[in-house]
This record gives sequence, structure tokens and C-alpha cells, in this order.
Amino acid sequence: MKTMFHLPTNVVFVSLCSITASSVAYAQTDATSVILQRLTAGIQKLENSCGEDIKKFCSTVTPGEGRILFCMQAHEDKISPKCAFDLREAEQELQEVTSQLEQARNACRTDIEKLCGQTLPGQGRIAACLAAQSASVSPSCSAAVEKLRIK
Repeated sequence: MKTMFHLPTNVVFVSLCSITASSVAYAQTDATSVILQRLTAGIQKLENSCGEDIKKFCSTVTPGEGRILFCMQAHEDKISPKCAFDLREAEQELQEVTSQLEQARNACRTDIEKLCGQTLPGQGRIAACLAAQSASVSPSCSAAVEKLRIK
């Protein structure tokens, strides 16, 4: 059975990190922790189920920028069924997290502009700004962040 994996490359992970830092910042500890736990669990699961396949088919590939994933896709007809299943599960989890983060980013956009418009982005500065002004954050932003914490 041939399956196609559509996991995004490192660009999505960088986007996830920046969205998390800028959009759901005032609940950074809780929401970020939940997201990181979900993604870390998925990565650990993939390491367990796909480790041998990666060693077998992709040991000469330099990690980073999605190269291992592309290698696994090139050998998708040869990887173990467990690895293929877990890759599909990881893809679904990542898509769900990405969707929730996008919703939070959209819900918090006005708050970021209004409350932290003068704050230089990067290194968690917007997160710290929103955290400092959490009492002024809109209900829609609060609800989107709360949704991130629940899973």
C-alpha cells in the first residue's frame, strides 16, 4: 500500500514557534507547554517507530530543512507499517495544532496591535507584553488561547 505523507518542513515549525510566541503569549507558560508536550510526544513516537527505517534508508542524509522527511517519502513504499501509521498520525496532530495556533493568532491580532504595537517582535517580547497586559486582552483572544490548552 502506497501512502503519501504531507508533513510540512521546518518552515512550519518555525511558524509554529513564532505564532505561539506572538499570539498566545499571555498564557505562554500553559499554552506553549501544552503545544510543546503534544509535539514532543509525536516526535518521540516517530523516533520509536521510524528510527530503524530512518537508519536503514536515510542514514546518509544530513538532518534539517525536511531532508529526512523527504528521504522517508522517497522510500515510503519500503517503510514499516507502524512507521507509516505514526507518520500519518503525526501529520494530523501537526495540522490540528497549526489550525489552533492560526485561530489564536487571528483572535489575538487586534490585541497585539493595540496593546503591544510599539513592542519589537522576537525573543518573546510580544509574549511578555501581552502577559503584562493580560487583564486587557479581549475575550476572543482569551478563548482562543484557552482552546490551545485543552486537548
